[in-house]
Amino acid sequence: MSTKFFLAGMSAGYIATAATAADLNSADAPQPLPPQSAVADIIDDWGGGYVGVVGGGAVGEVETQTGSGTLFSETPLRGGMAGVTAGYNIQNGNMVYGVEADVSWAKIKGDKACEGFPSQTCRYELGWQGTARARIGVAMDRTLLYVTGGLAVAEGKGGVDPIVGAIDGDDKQTYFGYVAGVGAEYAMTEALSFKAEYLYTDYRSRTSPLSTVSPLDSYKSDPSSHLFRVGVNYRF
Repeated sequence: MSTKFFLAGMSAGYIATAATAADLNSADAPQPLPPQSAVADIIDDWGGGYVGVVGGGAVGEVETQTGSGTLFSETPLRGGMAGVTAGYNIQNGNMVYGVEADVSWAKIKGDKACEGFPSQTCRYELGWQGTARARIGVAMDRTLLYVTGGLAVAEGKGGVDPIVGAIDGDDKQTYFGYVAGVGAEYAMTEALSFKAEYLYTDYRSRTSPLSTVSPLDSYKSDPSSHLFRVGVNYRF
């Protein structure tokens, strides 16, 4: 009799063990992680060249003054811009390294009563602008977040209205400086992406010779701007 009970107990234990093993192999049991290559495939490919268009608005400020300091102003600027851009990216894992250049037509201008001569208006306008920048970003599937910085160039023109007495001209200069900013880009398709970015540009001051604005005085201008742009890139 004891032998029968022993065999029955052994059978029950075997059945329980088999059932437990079946449960562990069921769909509810934890599954192994996919290989690393499968995880890497989730990241969108941002490598290669691209061209695009950009547009947006800007605000800024220009400090102008004559060499003698008798006429000066801090004039706020605002306006719009539109242009083209081109660049190239190299991707390593989820890190993206690239270079980008752009040139834009701009009309960012302002005027203000001149300090020292309140009956006259100091005016200024930034025309075309261009940048050459490096970009470093982090790719998260279809989204690329990046920081950017480099060199900036722009054309500006300043002057005084009305033309009274010794004040009789305009000062037109090409400015060089630096640019820095942040942005985000989203891949809508394999070839098209949409981006939004903020850039700050600061240009070195330029001083015009005598007789440019005044026959008896030099004229110095020091502009800067904040650019808010959106754009579409075509990647190839």
